Amino acid sequence: MRAGAPIWRDGVAGPEYPRLDAAGVRADVAVIGGGFAGLSAAYHLLGRWPGARVVLVEAERLGAGASGRTTGMLGPGVGQSLPALVRRHGPDRARALYLASLGAVEAVAALVARERIACELEMTGQLVVARSRGGVARLRATISALQALSLPCEVLDRDELEQRVYLAASAPQAPAAIRLPLAGTLHPLRLLHGLAERVVARGGQIFEHARVRRLAHGARVRLELERGAAVSADRVVVATAGYTPEIGLFRGRLLPVHLQVVATEPLDSGTRDALGWKGREGIIDSRRVFDYFRLTADDRLVFGGGRPRYYWGGRAEGPTARAAALDDLARELHRTFGAGLDLRVERGWTGVIGYVVDALPAIHRLRDRPAVLHAVGWCGHGVALSLASGAWLTDIICEGAAPEDLPWFRTDPPLLRGELTRWAGFQGSVRLMKLLDRLA
Repeated sequence: MRAGAPIWRDGVAGPEYPRLDAAGVRADVAVIGGGFAGLSAAYHLLGRWPGARVVLVEAERLGAGASGRTTGMLGPGVGQSLPALVRRHGPDRARALYLASLGAVEAVAALVARERIACELEMTGQLVVARSRGGVARLRATISALQALSLPCEVLDRDELEQRVYLAASAPQAPAAIRLPLAGTLHPLRLLHGLAERVVARGGQIFEHARVRRLAHGARVRLELERGAAVSADRVVVATAGYTPEIGLFRGRLLPVHLQVVATEPLDSGTRDALGWKGREGIIDSRRVFDYFRLTADDRLVFGGGRPRYYWGGRAEGPTARAAALDDLARELHRTFGAGLDLRVERGWTGVIGYVVDALPAIHRLRDRPAVLHAVGWCGHGVALSLASGAWLTDIICEGAAPEDLPWFRTDPPLLRGELTRWAGFQGSVRLMKLLDRLA
């Protein structure tokens, strides 16, 4: 297996957007980040505010961050689990959050249809499968919460799951899985490029290789970039996921966490038939430290998950640690489907997400700088929520208020004081979750 660029870049070059010269530009709204959240914000702002000067800057190429490195699974959910949401926020607020995530899935599907973006979207539904005794217990708790809150799901026993997909590692006792009907899979980079084209068609400007180093505050907000360029804006939207602390925001609140994905070669017809999987659902396992996987349009198996990693001070990951994480994940793929299937892992890649301690996003204005808005902290639920967040940010900018009273509309995520607290707390939490997955 080789580490490299995500398979989504194969044959998908996309247009190259210009660099920003030293003269800089002025904007009504400047958006930092060329992923799902940033492009969604630019798209929705231009739709609500025709003629506005909207400028989006991306540090590398569009989709270089988490949005272009995802598995492309579009599904509902927020936080660590629905039962955890109920315990923390109560049943009414938990139900409202989950319904908002279902609305986000619907909004993405509607956007793709409305703009005719060819991104291989398949609304297949999603399976949550139990692969251990602990997984069964967590799945039962999720089923109870979904049913108590009158939220959609279909409970599957072992035989019903095996009729849908072959998994070597799944729990023998019931329930074996649930099916969530409103979910799908897509090609993330094709969606990003399609959305960028619509932003430009609406009059927005996009600049690549435009890394923001700091925000300076005066009568207007000044984005100071590498090589002396700058953007001056009345309002700024920060949509930089796990890279947000690099521009001086949410240090100690937003942790850059590393995840990994592997992809097989296209499956031959015999392997494809042995898998079943005719419904092509995205699949998530119900453990605390979990895996998630799907089929692509050309029948590759894309498999993400494994142990998340946070490094001291939020530093970048080295090649040795990256290779080890990808090898571990490839072994997990083979354990999941068994040695009898000819699954040849071709490539792997890693990415950085923004993680917050309570696993809820933060979408609003900064507390002390209301001209700066943010949409960060997706914690693994970014495909649906980040794409929906552009409309929510547009409401905050144009209407002066968030569209709903939900816990993720907040000025900042919780603070973890001190690097030792952050590092040790994260390592300890991951180890505890893995232990509970084995013992429960």
